[in-house]
Amino acid sequence: MGSGLSSPRLRRRLFWSTGTIGVLSALTITAILIGNTGKSNQAPLSNKPAWVYREPQKIVLSNADRRELFETATRFIRTAVARDHLDTAWQMLGPEMRAGQTRRSWDTGFNNVVPFPAVGVASWDVLYAYRGDVAIDLAVVGAKSSGWAGKTFTIELKHYPSDPHDWLVAAWVPKGVGGPQQIKSVAAPPAPPPPKAVLGAEWLFAPLVILGSALLCLAGWGVLTHIRQRRSARRFAEALGYSSTSKPS
Repeated sequence: MGSGLSSPRLRRRLFWSTGTIGVLSALTITAILIGNTGKSNQAPLSNKPAWVYREPQKIVLSNADRRELFETATRFIRTAVARDHLDTAWQMLGPEMRAGQTRRSWDTGFNNVVPFPAVGVASWDVLYAYRGDVAIDLAVVGAKSSGWAGKTFTIELKHYPSDPHDWLVAAWVPKGVGGPQQIKSVAAPPAPPPPKAVLGAEWLFAPLVILGSALLCLAGWGVLTHIRQRRSARRFAEALGYSSTSKPS
């Protein structure tokens, strides 16, 4: 009987097992010797001061400021938003609104201002007011021919160093969810039509007829029963020999 190593199958298994263990051992030793390739776990330091956000200075708008802001917003709506006299609206744009487009592309109407068939402003409210930066919420009324009753937008107006005296538009953003199905919501909705009866008034007599017939049947049955009882009592008395005037002792 030969030894175990004389089996070809056993030798193949031993060869593959030894090779696998050798490769894994080599990889483990290499990883231990190389170790961590990073130089430091600490983040690099900088002598520059850290940037900290500070809220801009809030201001209280005067009546003149509000009037000027409202006039600028409505002029922007009549021109840029309504797509009418776009050439004059270009001068009202701040750097943020002019970015990514040219004057020629602006005049074509395919620009970055969300259009709306506006005919007026129903209401407006100041969202925030910082020095040189004001945002206003506007409820814009749509034209009757467009099918839109209205839509809400937020417009941001800024003072820039290049033009510190005029308010320029920095952003024009739709607010809330809207769609053509939301029409005529400003006007009072029409009164609903009066409820229509499924059955006519003549059908109301049917229960009364049935109830009256039932009552008549009960009354007839009661009268008939009373008559039969009187007849039975009279026949019984005659059978016993009682007259109508005599009484039993």
